[in-house]
Amino acid sequence: MNPGPTSDTSVEDIAESTPAGGGGRAVLTDEEAPSRPARERLASRLFFASVAVAIVPVIVAAARAIITGWIPTEDNALFAIRARDLFTYTHLPLIGTWSSASLNVGTQVNHPGPLYFDLLAVPARVSESGAGVAFGVALINSLCIAGIAWFAYRRGGALVGTAAMAATAALGWAMGSELLFEPWNPHSAMLPFLFFLVLVWSMTRGDLLAVPFAAGVGSLVMQTHLSYALLVPLLGAWGIVGLLVCLRAERSHDAGSWPERRTRSLRFGGAAALVVVVCWLQPLIEQFTSDGSGNLTRLADSARNGDADTIGFGFGARVVATVVSLPPWWFRPSLREQFTAGWKAPSLAAALVSLAVLALVLAWCTWDGRRRRDRVSWWAIATAIVGLLTALITAGRGPVTVFGKVTPHTFRWLWPLGAFMFFAVAITVARRFARHAGGSAQSLPLVGVFAIATLVVAVLNIPYADEGLGPNSQEYAIPAAQDLANHMGSLEHEGPLLIDDLFHGAFADPYGGTAVAELQRRGIDFVAHDPVLVRQFGPARRFDDDNAKAQLLLRTGDAARQAPPGSRRVALGEGLSVADRRELARLRTEIRDYIEAGRLRLNERGQAALRTGDLPKLVEFQRQGANPQPLFDSREVDVMIRRHYLALDGTWERRLERYADLQQRADLETVALFLAPLP
Repeated sequence: MNPGPTSDTSVEDIAESTPAGGGGRAVLTDEEAPSRPARERLASRLFFASVAVAIVPVIVAAARAIITGWIPTEDNALFAIRARDLFTYTHLPLIGTWSSASLNVGTQVNHPGPLYFDLLAVPARVSESGAGVAFGVALINSLCIAGIAWFAYRRGGALVGTAAMAATAALGWAMGSELLFEPWNPHSAMLPFLFFLVLVWSMTRGDLLAVPFAAGVGSLVMQTHLSYALLVPLLGAWGIVGLLVCLRAERSHDAGSWPERRTRSLRFGGAAALVVVVCWLQPLIEQFTSDGSGNLTRLADSARNGDADTIGFGFGARVVATVVSLPPWWFRPSLREQFTAGWKAPSLAAALVSLAVLALVLAWCTWDGRRRRDRVSWWAIATAIVGLLTALITAGRGPVTVFGKVTPHTFRWLWPLGAFMFFAVAITVARRFARHAGGSAQSLPLVGVFAIATLVVAVLNIPYADEGLGPNSQEYAIPAAQDLANHMGSLEHEGPLLIDDLFHGAFADPYGGTAVAELQRRGIDFVAHDPVLVRQFGPARRFDDDNAKAQLLLRTGDAARQAPPGSRRVALGEGLSVADRRELARLRTEIRDYIEAGRLRLNERGQAALRTGDLPKLVEFQRQGANPQPLFDSREVDVMIRRHYLALDGTWERRLERYADLQQRADLETVALFLAPLP
């Protein structure tokens, strides 16, 4: 298959490059001419193979999750709940999920829109377990990969298409397999944003088909997470400017075909406007029907709030440089390591020098593309430069949050931006070499290089790779959450239930959202009093004095074994197997006997901790010689084991380490629900 010039490809593109994107028409000898169609067919086949290969890790990850019984926990479960709400009139989602930016701006705000909920609605309803959500996210990401491939192919044939797939597959590898089906908005927007960047670039080359696609994908990204609130409009405006420049050049170049082109431009522009209206209809409905200020007004007011602290453009440059211009750049393991607790920002000097080097590379690519009249590459580089400038503005205006100066999930857009910049430089260099090698007829080796690169990073991304990021890092809780859900049948006639307590435990507790998702699946009504939860689940679920019968309480660890006063346990979930629980009980008995026999000895580190007061229960035990149970209840035994405070021989060291591991799992993977009177 050969794309050839399409009706939405600028005449400049047609004039400057061959269909396969070699960078210029070459004069072939009589001996070379017959082999050209065969080379182009092989290049196209390599391109289509690279598309399939880039999608394979997404399919494998989602299939593995479905087969192993993955269910959404914590924030992921909220996406499942709201996606299923699309099929109800009362709880129809009109805005996005609640935003932690509320903690900074002094008012409750949500992400702008529910478009991602809408896209997940059908698969989430068809399969109400985790399979539906995992399949839905994987489908969206796969379609984005296919869209990136198709529009890159339209711009420059197999060479540019395979380069796009290499960059996309590398971004997927940087994310890790488990993020490829995770609905959590900071991660689920990453591949769509890369698609949006490709669409903006396509717009600058006069591709009218890219305009409505950019309107839809840009709306999806912008509604999904607030961190794109500046990126999408500014980049979209750049795409429109490039499109107008391209159309003006076409009018001057071929005035005879301009009336038809103008008509097509108006049609596609009208289609894009219609897409925008449809995509933003739900937020607009909420804006004009909500009690008090609508969400869009709240967001606008918070954006105008001059009192909010920002990280500043100096520190913002250091943040941007960390991903786009300093090693390991946007490749693995940067997504796991950058902006986390152990991250140290580079110096401002190092950041500025690295950004200057990047700017020189982009400047050289710009000069080279202009010299060769390679507008495909030149506009890709120009889009990358605009993206970099927009990134610096966005980062500099980023708020200082209650979680710290840099919140990792608010900067996930840097990774797709880095991938696009890599792609823009790669096609500039590749098209330059292809042109010197004889145009599209000789670009096959470069197509092969990009196809092999796609294959390598895709294969690397097939194994399970939980990068310890976001809600998907809590997959340890899935067995207990499933067990809990299986025992919630006794609640089916108890609703409506007040659910506030399910979310008032430890920060990022994985079970509250899963429990509410199971209530929804069983048709048990629930309400909330906390304003955050009301914003999350919709105003129709606001608690008042007569719309709930009882409240649900959630407890984990040892607290799951003891009913709070006035309550009764209605469901228990345990992640440990029966054999593991028996082993834990046996080890606890053996260690208690070991302590009572006076065999517990502290090493030098332990003695130092004892002197500084870090082991108060052990002090009490040594003074009173009482029951060592407080050492277990307070988990001080676990502390001594994990911090290596004990002098142990090999046998007892293994026993105590095994006990500490099982006890930690029991604390994390034991959960119970209790039914209690309303507060």
